[in-house]
Amino acid sequence: MTDKSALVAKPEVAIQQVNLSYSAEQDRLLLRVGLADNSELLVWLTYRMTKQLWQLLNGETHMPTATSIRLETFPNNAFEQFKQEMKVAETLQKMDFATEYQPHKVVVNDGAMLAISLVLVSDAEKPPTLEIPCLDGIAVRMNLTQELILALCNMLQLSSKEAAWELGAITHSSSKTQVSTPMTADADVKKVLH
Repeated sequence: MTDKSALVAKPEVAIQQVNLSYSAEQDRLLLRVGLADNSELLVWLTYRMTKQLWQLLNGETHMPTATSIRLETFPNNAFEQFKQEMKVAETLQKMDFATEYQPHKVVVNDGAMLAISLVLVSDAEKPPTLEIPCLDGIAVRMNLTQELILALCNMLQLSSKEAAWELGAITHSSSKTQVSTPMTADADVKKVLH
């Protein structure tokens, strides 16, 4: 059993790899985050969490979707959005989605944690941060770059298609957005993994 108090003090570690895959047996997505210290985080995402993660992150990316430009959009706005979507498509083409994920030797917290909430904190002075409180009272915190957001959104689309899940319409986030309420009585998450 892992001493959870030791996880609180864990310093921030760079992300080397990210993988998102569908488990038909669990009917969930497994988010695997390979870290530079040769450890990895495993977080289960339910359908509800997946939809909410998509809404939080895709609102930040301008990723092209079938409903991203609507008929009622003014031509100038549609053209600007199209240009943004072209930049996103060019960036995605430069990313490596073909290399197979290499599992790390050490799994933080002795296994996968179940996400119960999502919080995206956006600040004009700092990059956005995604916090994923989990059922065991531990939260995973990821500092997001534009490339990481795009990679996660692309993997969300692919994994959701495999799971036959509908991600839904895009909502735009505010400076701090919490999109679900914790399922536990203790809403204060005291342990944070970076």
